[in-house]
Amino acid sequence: MRFKAFLLSAFVFPGLGQLYNQDRKKGVVLVLLANLLVALVLLVGVMLFSQEYTAVYYPRPLTREMVRAILSDMVSRPLFLVPFCLLIGLWAFAAVDAARGGAPPPPSPEAS
Repeated sequence: MRFKAFLLSAFVFPGLGQLYNQDRKKGVVLVLLANLLVALVLLVGVMLFSQEYTAVYYPRPLTREMVRAILSDMVSRPLFLVPFCLLIGLWAFAAVDAARGGAPPPPSPEAS
């Protein structure tokens, strides 16, 4: 049960492992926070990408080299880096918490 919860939170979406473990409040809060951070990362990323393209490369058509240059510049900016790191931290917290928060395995009959 703990392993499934860990897999749900680590590889599907943060908070799903908590929901699987029946910890509804924490699961809903983590899902909402993760959605907010994903939206913020996407919004800031698109804004920075379009701003950089318009300021530097606009008249020319977009090429792979330009995309690489713009992305490397964009990822180094704190406006993008802070929400991205928060999202990664939240994702890691959700995975570890889901693995710890599961119900303990039932006792084996030999232990009695």
